[in-house]
Amino acid sequence: MTPPTTLVVDDEPMLRHLVRRILEPRVCNVVEVEDGESALRLIQRRADSIDVVLTDLAMPGIDGFDVVDVLARHLPELPVLCMSGHAAQLNAGRRLTVPFIHKPFTADALCEAVVPLIERSRAWRAAERARQQAAAAADLVAEAKALRAARAKPGGPR
Repeated sequence: MTPPTTLVVDDEPMLRHLVRRILEPRVCNVVEVEDGESALRLIQRRADSIDVVLTDLAMPGIDGFDVVDVLARHLPELPVLCMSGHAAQLNAGRRLTVPFIHKPFTADALCEAVVPLIERSRAWRAAERARQQAAAAADLVAEAKALRAARAKPGGPR
């Protein structure tokens, strides 16, 4: 199994680097992007390889709230953790429906917030794979029954 991957979305390069230094040796691989648009483009290409999205709320252009809203509509199973150092943003009238961690955070607090989301993502992916395999197996059975029925008809395939 591949190691879990967290996509870190923040317009501050130093913070992205810090998060990488915290998470990579302890929890998961990290992919960094500088804004919401880059995050959504990357997720569009690589959704199956991203286990968790960690996004800042305050960014120019497509912000963390927008990322959360779009992912909730299109990839609701992909866990998102938001972060911000500006508590006023949370009271600005935009409702946050995902977990949140306040900056500055400790390394332990970040890991404790990310690990359960990785576990949830991995559990969902395993259940989805099992569902797809069961559906594929059911299709194989249906095909075999159809072939058997066709063979049973006069002039059917042998």
